[in-house]
Amino acid sequence: MIPLYIWLSAVSVLGSTFSENGWSMTVADNVRAEKGASAVLPCSFTHPDTNLTLTGSVIWIKYFTGVIFKCTYPGPDHSQGELCENVIQRDGGNRFRFVGNLSNKDVSIMMEGLSQEDAGLYRWRVDLNIGSIGTARGTCLEVKAAQGTVSVVSGTEGNSVTLPCIFMTRDFGTLSTITWMRKKPYQHIVTFTAQSKGNWTTVNGGNRYELIGNPDKGNALTRINQLSVRDNHTYLCQVEYRSSLNFQYLIQKEIRLQVIPKTFPIAILCISLVLKLPPLLVMWIILYRDKTRYGILLADSYLQMPEARFMGKPSRCVLIGDSNT
Repeated sequence: MIPLYIWLSAVSVLGSTFSENGWSMTVADNVRAEKGASAVLPCSFTHPDTNLTLTGSVIWIKYFTGVIFKCTYPGPDHSQGELCENVIQRDGGNRFRFVGNLSNKDVSIMMEGLSQEDAGLYRWRVDLNIGSIGTARGTCLEVKAAQGTVSVVSGTEGNSVTLPCIFMTRDFGTLSTITWMRKKPYQHIVTFTAQSKGNWTTVNGGNRYELIGNPDKGNALTRINQLSVRDNHTYLCQVEYRSSLNFQYLIQKEIRLQVIPKTFPIAILCISLVLKLPPLLVMWIILYRDKTRYGILLADSYLQMPEARFMGKPSRCVLIGDSNT
């Protein structure tokens, strides 16, 4: 098979989408992120119909630097190497991580620990078993000085918390979407889409997420309701602007969410069966309601024993307190 190689640069359908000979590609034109934080360079493609399972290589290139990321996407038996999703590559202290999925025709990467040296123009190509595709027109990454350290927000399990996302608005283009992405494991959590008269609708994410800020004023504050310990992650807030020519400009901000597990106390009273001592409260266990129930199991082990040992002496233990807070 003679490989087909296409540099998509001349045919523009929707500004950020290019197509030719049955192939198409969509990239972000600009991504703006902060020094020390992370950025996602999104890119997806389509290809002529095929029944083959896609295999091949994903390559990202920085202008005037060369290849900055390359990974191999093997067949089902992984005979050609490790999945791109498991590859983390380092170059000069910067970390590059594949966050796409070749099966879904997504070849996006994440860059962590951004520095000013990371700013520049990036393009990509894929060399597949059905052909190759790439673009001469790339994504421009802007790295701006950080406005303080990465935001850290704390909330308690079961309650609500507000994630900040303050950004500098743009006169060029129309504000179209606000998307929250989890860094590890990478996933789009919720997207809000602009409607008429300043209204926004939730595209995905369910009713746990509320956009309570005013994005038109540079404020995309988002509330998460019914916090779970599973929400304890680092997130990227992505603000999307589009021009009349569908030029896509992305602003990304990094926020760390710390979820404090809800606690409830258990008290165990142990009475010595040998020493003539008043009852002694020997244990006040603070438990985390995180499904492991370690404290409950510990208490049960004491209560199920005919005799426990306290200070080396036989004792009888009873549960005297179990309150949910």
